[in-house]
Amino acid sequence: MSKLLPRAVAVLALAAGALFAVPVAAAAYPADDAASVSDAVVQPGGTVTLTVADGTFGANEPATITVTGENGARVTFGMVRAAVSTATYRDATTNAAGGLDPVRLTFPSDARGAYTIAVFTSSSPGDTVTVTVNGLSATGADLGPYLGLMVGGGALALAGGAVAVATTVVRRRRDAL
Repeated sequence: MSKLLPRAVAVLALAAGALFAVPVAAAAYPADDAASVSDAVVQPGGTVTLTVADGTFGANEPATITVTGENGARVTFGMVRAAVSTATYRDATTNAAGGLDPVRLTFPSDARGAYTIAVFTSSSPGDTVTVTVNGLSATGADLGPYLGLMVGGGALALAGGAVAVATTVVRRRRDAL
């Protein structure tokens, strides 16, 4: 019984420590809306301004900005042109309050679809924001030229089903006699 009390106290202390440690670990991640852009939808060749809220990162630490999307390598950051498949800008630095001062991103003239912009540092996963170029992004194929084929195929499938049902009905009636 004398060894049971110290063990119980140790277990309770560990449980209490875990209870308070979880919120502390969760606080290390920034809010989901930490990053924002001036416009969520732009035209090809358009420019958006990316900002990140204060307190998202540590003060005065190097930040990386990436842009992923069709022709994403041709997005320019301010006056710097990126030449990789996913545009990456590593020359940003967070401000003294742990935010990111506005950064201008210009999309190429043939840009289209959705672009994901991610901002992160070595100490924080940062946040992502999406920009759509040229209205809604194309998420499927243009099936207009195949409309007649699809309607005809559907009609044939419907006719085949009708023949199968009629054949079954005729057989059942014949077998019932």
